Amino acid sequence: MPDIDSWLTEDEKIVQEAQRRFKSCEEWESTAWTNFDYDYKFANGDSVNMYQWDNWVVGDRLDNQRPCLTINKTMQHCLQIINDGKQNKPGVNIRPVGEDASFEAAQIYEEVIRHIEYLSNAENVYDKASEFQVIGGIGYWRIITDWANKSKGFDQEIYLRPIKHPKSVRLDPDINETDGSDARFGYIFNDVPRDLYKSDYPEFEDVGGSVVFQTSDADGWYTKDHIRVCEYFRKNPKKDKWIEFVLPQTGETIDGYYSELKKDNPDAIAQFEEIKKQEKKVPLADRTARERTVSKNNIEWYKIAGNTIIDRRPWLGEYIPIIRIVGIETIIDGRLDRKGHVRPLLDPQRIYNVNSSANVEFGALQTKSPFRAAGDAIEGYEEYYKNANLNNSSYLPFNAYDDEGRSLPPPDRMPAPQSSPAYVQQMQIAQNEMMMVSGQYQAQMGENENAKSGIAINARQRQGDRATYHYIDGQSIGIRNTGKQLIDLIPKVYTKKRVMRIEAKDGTILNLTIDPNHTEAMTKVPVPEQQDPNASVPTEKVLDIIFNPNIGNYTVVSDSGPSFAPLRQEAFNALTQIAAQNKEFMNIGGDLLWKVADFPEAQELARRWRRIIPPNITGDAPNPQLTQAMHDASNKIEQQLSIITKQTKELADKDREMDLKEAELKLREKEAIARESREDYRAENQRIQALGNSGPAITPEQIQPVLQQLLKGMLLAGELDPVKLAIGIRDIEHNAMTSDKLAQMNNSGGDNNAPAA
Repeated sequence: MPDIDSWLTEDEKIVQEAQRRFKSCEEWESTAWTNFDYDYKFANGDSVNMYQWDNWVVGDRLDNQRPCLTINKTMQHCLQIINDGKQNKPGVNIRPVGEDASFEAAQIYEEVIRHIEYLSNAENVYDKASEFQVIGGIGYWRIITDWANKSKGFDQEIYLRPIKHPKSVRLDPDINETDGSDARFGYIFNDVPRDLYKSDYPEFEDVGGSVVFQTSDADGWYTKDHIRVCEYFRKNPKKDKWIEFVLPQTGETIDGYYSELKKDNPDAIAQFEEIKKQEKKVPLADRTARERTVSKNNIEWYKIAGNTIIDRRPWLGEYIPIIRIVGIETIIDGRLDRKGHVRPLLDPQRIYNVNSSANVEFGALQTKSPFRAAGDAIEGYEEYYKNANLNNSSYLPFNAYDDEGRSLPPPDRMPAPQSSPAYVQQMQIAQNEMMMVSGQYQAQMGENENAKSGIAINARQRQGDRATYHYIDGQSIGIRNTGKQLIDLIPKVYTKKRVMRIEAKDGTILNLTIDPNHTEAMTKVPVPEQQDPNASVPTEKVLDIIFNPNIGNYTVVSDSGPSFAPLRQEAFNALTQIAAQNKEFMNIGGDLLWKVADFPEAQELARRWRRIIPPNITGDAPNPQLTQAMHDASNKIEQQLSIITKQTKELADKDREMDLKEAELKLREKEAIARESREDYRAENQRIQALGNSGPAITPEQIQPVLQQLLKGMLLAGELDPVKLAIGIRDIEHNAMTSDKLAQMNNSGGDNNAPAA
């Protein structure tokens, strides 16, 4: 019997493969999707759709006019996780790991990915998938490429897109990685009504295929009312060789895929084969020409409508571009199941609804509080008591005595209806059970509890965070997978030089030029700021950067938000208290404080702060190149200081020699003036003596100019001394008196016995 496959075209074989694999996914996930539907409907239950009540229970209660109340506490427990994830969304962090990768280039990679997320409105993409993950246990989003400009050009851009409902996705059931990055195939499909399909794809109306082509695997793909339009991704591994050898002429190392080098550089392949022959007897470890067999993951994309391929193209990445985030996934007895946060809350929620409804029913079945009164007491006033439950009467009259004059008791109300303590207690138990199974206690739900201290409340909050952390971790795993795929796609999509204007996390505007031919991973060119002194708002900081995503190897990590890092918050609080009490702490541990902080740019501040802490405290090993540069600079400075010191000393010696010569000249001049003054002084003194000895008595008028001349001479001679001045005046007076006495003796005839003056 001839092989049926030999009758099929290549496209029909691909379609059969897709339908066969799809059916295996359906069989593997059937139980999980049934439970997903129930959990998702239950979480969204209300008093209109009655999703939290089983159909047979609702029908029985409504037939008997019994209440079916829905007090949906389940969704509030789910929203605590969903909204915390929205507030503290993990981010993609890139780290350099090899070749010419650098930390600065990794930061540029982060900014490019942030730009892709911004263009894709990624927050909504992540949030939608997180909602399905928390409620039903699984959520998806996808990565696509599309035109950067819808109206012109051929540049492609990368986008993240939401998947409307996770039931429209099927992924390889044999995956081992949680994020599904090792999937061999995947589907995104939609069952489209026939009339809508014809309007969307008028050129592909006949998609039924041949009679031979019809198999049981095609059930559901082509029906009377619907046509399944499905995107089918599959890996088509191809064997290749990775080679590496050294050119003997230049010493240059050449490496790459054998098939690509054979196509682009056949001369290099010829040299490789020649070197390999020469080194055939050389030990493997010593060979310069090496090769190994590798498998390249070529991803193919097909769009299948019914039984026909209506579009196809290769996918540039090496991963299936479907990102999944999982809540709890189990395989028990060979059966797959997925759970979200709703599953453990089903029974406590049912208990709460049933007892809440029963409590209302119990109160409704009791009569209202009527008046009890004797007939004679209200005779004639029946209208007042008939409408007592409707009107707020200021008084209710009654007959105090009967016809015989006996006293009648006044009317009184019967006790009010009482709620059943059993139902109320069961509601409280159900509420406590919801907290126990979810791990979310009153501290998370915003209610008061017995824990009054901040430490006790934080402990309860940490307990709730730990109980639900696997959902945040699942989201982080998905975002990390997204970053890994984007790193793989960016060099393959941005193959031509293009310019992007990106706002960095610190507010800096990046004029980013992506140039696949640039010789470095990243080159930064600062642009001078044009600051207007009259501007009320500072001019934005702009950087011109050239970036080559083909250079270097990078990896991805993702950090979750602060509310899911309680130990980090505790560390920040403790270090803040230490810093407030010890002023020296910031000089030895300030970088640690900023490292555990959660505000923007805290990590940059930590890096800067670490630079001002001495290396003997941080334990940082000195950079040999930096140490040598500092040593050389120190030696050069010491040499320059030595030269400057020598020159300064020579100048000082010259200045000192000039000062001594100048001082000596001035001293000689003063000595010469002093000698002249002393000679003048002696001459004046002798003249006074001569005047006194030779003539009549000297009058004060004659002494005054002589005395002035004497003082002037003493000043010029530098001999103005109190003792010398007194001696000089005494000599002048003595000479004057002697002259006067001699004159008297001459006038009296020479009396030698006269008293001395």
